[in-house]
Amino acid sequence: MPPPQGQQEFSDCTALVVDDTPINRELMFVLLETQGIGRIDTAADGVEALDRVARQMPDIVLLDIMMPRMDGLEFLTRFRANPDWADIPVLVTTALNDSDDRARAFDRGATDYVAKPIDRRELTARVGVHLRNRLMMQSLKTYRDRLQQDLAIATAMQAALLPSADQLESCARRYGRHLAAVTRPSSEVSGDLWGWFPLDSQRFAVWLADFSGHGVAAAINTFRLHVILGSGPGADPAALLTRLNESLVDVLPRGQFATMLYAVCDTVAETLVFSSAGATAPIVIAPDGRARLHPASSLPLGVRRATVYGNVELAFPKGAALMLYSDGLSEAADPTGKHLGEEAVMELAAELKTAGDVTGLLPDMAQRGVTFADDVSVLWLGG
Repeated sequence: MPPPQGQQEFSDCTALVVDDTPINRELMFVLLETQGIGRIDTAADGVEALDRVARQMPDIVLLDIMMPRMDGLEFLTRFRANPDWADIPVLVTTALNDSDDRARAFDRGATDYVAKPIDRRELTARVGVHLRNRLMMQSLKTYRDRLQQDLAIATAMQAALLPSADQLESCARRYGRHLAAVTRPSSEVSGDLWGWFPLDSQRFAVWLADFSGHGVAAAINTFRLHVILGSGPGADPAALLTRLNESLVDVLPRGQFATMLYAVCDTVAETLVFSSAGATAPIVIAPDGRARLHPASSLPLGVRRATVYGNVELAFPKGAALMLYSDGLSEAADPTGKHLGEEAVMELAAELKTAGDVTGLLPDMAQRGVTFADDVSVLWLGG
């Protein structure tokens, strides 16, 4: 018979009725059919019920307790032992109705309990509640699985924006300077982005950007920045940041912005020229190992049109090193909960100058009990 108006929501559901009394199975079959459930299986005991479940996973089980061969309690024990069936609701329908009986059923994994003789309205109401909950959970699982697939694709796409190991090594081959970087997103995708550009035979540029927030919204903005940068690198850091700011003001949603530092290394003049849009202060480590912060304040990108950015020029001889980092590093918390701050980051930079390897920095910090609440990126230029 066709399902009544309003019951089509259960037409794709499967119910399993487990009862050793034929008239009880027939009664519940009719009630469930009237409720609009599309497929209804029956079993006379727990052994037959387990076989039915293995062949066709139900969306709900209506279970009697007192049955031959395998009673309802034993069925529940074996049923709940299978993790694939853990979220299937089991509605116990039995004449046993004292508190100890109910407790035993719930201890074995029952979801709900209806005493016999069956009240039609109570049974259909409870079945409806559990089926709607199951359909909702299935819908959420489908959405979560699809989201995970989309995030995996986005993660791979974002990783493809970053320079490969061979591209980083080409800096050493071409300019005699070593480039390395490490990124730790706070979720599947990151709001940090970094890179480098060859400019001519003696100059190249390095940069690091950090978008406000984290997660999907921040990651989308990294794609925006990558597209805008694709129009060509610049040898004048301040001019480049000015161009990026004018572009991002038009596309970033209100309240979103990016900090960025762009630096040009001249290997012949042995200088470093950089411009900052609200970025963390770069750290330059002299050949003798002394580390120094070089703050340069200006508004982040995307905040206000016609923002003026300036250049800072530093000596950068052979043997010096540069460390750029997003604020997720300085705002990381030590085991006591205190933010690391710039002084601790300078100490890390000095240690890196000696160790010469940035790739293990963040995992080592995490092992020491440091926690990161935001995306973290570190870009290292040595030579």
